[in-house]
Amino acid sequence: MINKKLILTVGIISIFFISSLLIIPSNVQACSCVKPGTVEESKIKSDAVFEGTATSVKTSSQSLFRSSERAVKASFQVNEVWKGHVAPTLEVKTPESKDSCGYTFKVGERYLVYAKTTGKSLQALCSATLLHSEANQHIKLLGIGSLPPQPDIPVKKTESSFAQGWYIGLGGVAVVSLISVFYRQRKRSKSRT
Repeated sequence: MINKKLILTVGIISIFFISSLLIIPSNVQACSCVKPGTVEESKIKSDAVFEGTATSVKTSSQSLFRSSERAVKASFQVNEVWKGHVAPTLEVKTPESKDSCGYTFKVGERYLVYAKTTGKSLQALCSATLLHSEANQHIKLLGIGSLPPQPDIPVKKTESSFAQGWYIGLGGVAVVSLISVFYRQRKRSKSRT
């Protein structure tokens, strides 16, 4: 009796194991993202939302999320901002392949980027990021954004501003001299009376 039950149990387990091998999908992905949802939901889930042009795309030796997948660093010239403290130029990291939920950025292309902050960097991972040419509906729903903060440009002193400083200085000396002369003359006229 025991042998029959044991044989039956092993047989059932074997059938389940063999049939599970037959139902494994042929295309296995390493990453699965939840659909981004509405534009408002994508904006809420993101730490930064901006439109910009990719100025460089370089593979990094760093990996993302402790995986073996290398990161890609995409640098952007930012044109418009809807959310976050976004500089005029910035860098966004993403996994190297789409199989790891990365986004393939190309130099010279414009993008609407939804990014999350991780540590000191921005990442586009499972985000609603789109090519600008495909983002018309998103941009319409986001409304008018703002310009990124512009860097302070130091004022270069020119010869004309140098000359203006001399004129102001000479004018000040002349005013002080006139007041001094006027004060002395007044003092003399009071002492005579």
